[in-house]
Amino acid sequence: MSELFALDWREPLWGLLALQPLLMWGLGHWRRHRLAAYADAALLPWAVLSGGARPMARWRLPGHVIAWALLAAAAAGPRLPLEENAGAGQPGQRHPLRVAIVLDVSASMNAADVSPSRLVRAKLELHDLIRRLQGERVGLIVYAGEPGLLSPASDDADLLRRMLDHAEPALIADPGTNLAAALQLAQRDVGQGGAILLVTDAEADSLAGAAGAAVRAAVQDLKTAGIPLYVLGVGSAGGAPVPLPEGGYAEQDGVQVVSRMAATRYGELAQRTGGVFVPAVDGDADWASLYDHHLARLPAAPPPADAVRTWRELYAWCLAPALLLLLWLHLPRALPQAAALLVAGLIALPTHEAQADDALHAAWREYRAGRHAEAQTRFERVGGYLGQSGAGAAAWRLKDYAAAQRHFGAALLLARTAAERNDALYNLGNAHYALGNWLAAAEAYQAVLRERPQDRRAQANLARAIYRLNQQRAPVSGSTDLRGRMGFFAEGITSTEWDRETAVKEFERQETGTLIDKDRAAGQGARLDGAASRAGGVGADARRLQSGLKKLELLHDKPSALYQGLMKQDASGSPVELPPW
Repeated sequence: MSELFALDWREPLWGLLALQPLLMWGLGHWRRHRLAAYADAALLPWAVLSGGARPMARWRLPGHVIAWALLAAAAAGPRLPLEENAGAGQPGQRHPLRVAIVLDVSASMNAADVSPSRLVRAKLELHDLIRRLQGERVGLIVYAGEPGLLSPASDDADLLRRMLDHAEPALIADPGTNLAAALQLAQRDVGQGGAILLVTDAEADSLAGAAGAAVRAAVQDLKTAGIPLYVLGVGSAGGAPVPLPEGGYAEQDGVQVVSRMAATRYGELAQRTGGVFVPAVDGDADWASLYDHHLARLPAAPPPADAVRTWRELYAWCLAPALLLLLWLHLPRALPQAAALLVAGLIALPTHEAQADDALHAAWREYRAGRHAEAQTRFERVGGYLGQSGAGAAAWRLKDYAAAQRHFGAALLLARTAAERNDALYNLGNAHYALGNWLAAAEAYQAVLRERPQDRRAQANLARAIYRLNQQRAPVSGSTDLRGRMGFFAEGITSTEWDRETAVKEFERQETGTLIDKDRAAGQGARLDGAASRAGGVGADARRLQSGLKKLELLHDKPSALYQGLMKQDASGSPVELPPW
């Protein structure tokens, strides 16, 4: 009943169409009066032909009245503000619920019991969630030994995707898993009437001792405030060793630590607040349960009337019954037209697949023509595994490696066969390598090699990623030339001419997938003969050279340093002693 008071009419004057049956009745009455005056009453049967009684004649007038009233209502444009109807959980409605995503970036999230790693899988899952959002205001909190607010609550999906790309363990200087402080920060961020989504590996040690007592106290505060806690567990009961940032694996009392997911204990915490625990699985079953059946159905406070930006159009609910009623009243006349419409609809049904295939070919033509920005847009519209793979390859050509990582990650989730999954993993590893994420790249290559042990390209790339990772962890003192810092790896061949363009094979619809571009022509012009360069007599002022290099360094955007500073502002200074994972 409350929805009737919120009903709005786009063009209320079109409601006058409901008077059409009255006009037709007046016209019929005038015609009958003219016929009555045409001849005497006794001669009328001989002078005027009678149409005879029609079937269901007594239903025609009220039927027309109802049909025209419905047509008038449809033309007037009934609609409801989506914000007024928020929280019903129906598709297409805006749902301005405030949600805080709490993402675990501790050392245990680098374990590889799920491919390619827990943290990478968590990010891919969250990208899948973003596509399902219906207007929720979502913020992002990351935590390890301390929590930090990486992104305030916003309904901007692109902003959330960008912040996810920067959510890395390096943002938090303190090691460990301080879940209690993260929940307290999330509670302050969402306030009353919100919800918290915890994405973690549900590590068992995070609930032990004093840390566990602090977590239970924080959960009790959430229950008192009426804020439900929903948990997406990314890990496995079998567990995996925990790699440490400085190298090696975490140990306790000389024994290697194996991080295992404590699904039962985390599930109990979620249930205490009215939430649920759902493990991450391949496909959409996890978000169908966690978001569609829970988060999307939480009530949200409606915004003020002047904040309404979109509407739920209701004209179809009036137009469809009106057309059916008119068809029933005039079935003998409208039967051929109805049959023609049915045949046309049946012919149009199989065109969707053909249109999708045409769109894929059009995107491929743009890619081959070198218009990679247009190709990326077209591939994104196609969707699916091929669309995401093509969009990733186009983004690679544009040197937008963060977008390439996102598209190849989506292709990994959409892969239908083992071959497609391994190709997507390989390309995802290349994207990580281009971004300098050596550990994530190595984990992706390792996952490929578990399925394809003889893959020489993955072997060569894995060796190169491990070399880079070791260089990062233990830098070698001494001078080196520019060519010695970067290298190209493909087809088992290592070259000093590194060209990121050649790290991913051109997107082709072949069984080999989207792997590596064998064309290295782009890197061949980088060589300069030493003798020739010396013969030119070109000199350089060392002071100006250093000044120019410093200016170039300042031109580079370094968001990680900025975000690290922001994380320190949210530090709680908790005295609880935490294990380093």
